[in-house]
Amino acid sequence: MNFFSYVVLGGFCYAAGWAVRTYILDKQPKPEQPYHLKHPTILGYLGAFFIIMLIVSWLIGCYLLGHVAIDLPFIIINSLIGTFVYSFGLNPEKPSYDVPD
Repeated sequence: MNFFSYVVLGGFCYAAGWAVRTYILDKQPKPEQPYHLKHPTILGYLGAFFIIMLIVSWLIGCYLLGHVAIDLPFIIINSLIGTFVYSFGLNPEKPSYDVPD
């Protein structure tokens, strides 16, 4: 995969996290414990997205990149990075990442 492909994939991951936060989490009643990266609901969404990214990474490796055998390092690293980018869109607390505004 080239750099542009990773940028597009990262954009889709971030957009998926943002969509879940905006359209699902923000429409539910406020929980007793505020959402953060260690909240059980957020961890559930991160785990589900990691599993989805494992499948997507396998499909990318198999059909787009033409890997004959299962390329586990590519699949695992690609899934971890995708889930990390997804967490930026999902996390309602930007200050916890110490990202400048």
